[in-house]
Amino acid sequence: MMRGDLKTAHLMFHLWNMKTFGDFDGLALFIRIVQAGGLAAAERATGISKATLSRRLSALEATLNVRLVRRTKKGVVLTEHGQQLYDRSREAFMVAEEAVAGVQDEKVALSGTVRLSLPPDIATEVLAPALVRFKSRYPDVIIEMTLADRRVSLVEEGYDLVVRMGPVADSGLVFKKIANLPRTLVASPNYLATHPNLKEPKDLDDVPALAIRRDLVEWDLGNDEGVTTKVHPRIGFAANRQTILIDAAVAGLGVANLPNFMIEAALSSGELVRVLPEWTPSPVEMTALWQKDRITGRLIKAIVAEFIEAFTTRQGVGQPVDPPTASVRRNFP
Repeated sequence: MMRGDLKTAHLMFHLWNMKTFGDFDGLALFIRIVQAGGLAAAERATGISKATLSRRLSALEATLNVRLVRRTKKGVVLTEHGQQLYDRSREAFMVAEEAVAGVQDEKVALSGTVRLSLPPDIATEVLAPALVRFKSRYPDVIIEMTLADRRVSLVEEGYDLVVRMGPVADSGLVFKKIANLPRTLVASPNYLATHPNLKEPKDLDDVPALAIRRDLVEWDLGNDEGVTTKVHPRIGFAANRQTILIDAAVAGLGVANLPNFMIEAALSSGELVRVLPEWTPSPVEMTALWQKDRITGRLIKAIVAEFIEAFTTRQGVGQPVDPPTASVRRNFP
């Protein structure tokens, strides 16, 4: 075949292929809708109106001449054809997104809007100041920060990045530990004076606990000899802000298990004292989570690196983690 004939054949194949299927934007939106679990959640995640998403989905089904989803009150349910299309196309779009992100320069990659959900106490102390510094260096980034104690749904509520305290459940998200926050058992001097029998961990089972949760409280304790134990004190006072728990402890309402960075001042002033100082509670893990298949991946990783740097440079707040690459859980829907 002559060179001209080969070029013509390639062109004819390209035109035939585009005529066969050309709605790649619609295919990308279909993937977003499935990942989000419905049109309303996809609207929050993409910023595209639900009406537009529905119209593009219907247009894609018309182009392919197959029904891809069944709409229900709880979201969308894939048909057999829809599941097949999603399974075979999702990985390809992830590769394409990563390729686009790889060729973007820093100015483009570190721009745009990022929505974050952060735990209030540690955000006020460390994470929010880190974001202010980040924004100062990258003015094209728009920060939308929400402080929330509850575990928000990253996908359904349209967040790009969430920071959670405690163990991370298997979720299909990218996750990276930011820091370990050391904790200490504390109470007021007056409380300890009226409870002289607090001498070993099992004695904590009989004291009122000041805690975030209203139900079961379980504290993991360890000593310098490597002995570990669990205690289950009863709830005496519950609040979803640790600053309130500090006030409750100072008022003598019970024993609290609090991050060190929040109680340094009260310990220094003598308003609070250590309970069972030879026993140390396990630190609480702080972890960042985000979706892997997003163009904003480079921006999010830069923000997470900023958070880790904040703990590295600030003494007494937490124990920074080593900087290996982020782990990825792959239980995708």
